[in-house]
Amino acid sequence: MASDTRSLALEAKTACLHQVMEFVRKGAAEADLPSARLAELDLLIEEIFMNVCRHAYPQGAPGIVTVTYWVLAPGELKVEVADQGGDFNPLMAESPDVTLDLEHRPIGGLGIFLVKKLAASLTHRRQDGWNRLTFGISACTKDRCD
Repeated sequence: MASDTRSLALEAKTACLHQVMEFVRKGAAEADLPSARLAELDLLIEEIFMNVCRHAYPQGAPGIVTVTYWVLAPGELKVEVADQGGDFNPLMAESPDVTLDLEHRPIGGLGIFLVKKLAASLTHRRQDGWNRLTFGISACTKDRCD
């Protein structure tokens, strides 16, 4: 049974990251996610939120980010990060070649690569002028259930 939706809207500024992480951690507590999953949740939020702050809006232009979460069931949290920046689906970005050594690897692309690896589910949609990236995280991973 899904819980009520909780949302937070704030400026797309990197200084707001801590506030977003605290907000989503409340969702993790409501979902009763094990502490072993919190570092992964933090990394997911940091990568997604910081990319919106740095790339969604023209430099210096104000922008809004909404972060929404809901608990699908015990141990199951769904989070959406939405912005009104240009139409961009990060899931369509080419995956980096992680076989290259660091000196030959181009900058960028590792964040969404990590997000794809850590999220239990991951979708993007463009709706009414908003980019909406939604991910799920759960107590269970592909390899184990905490």
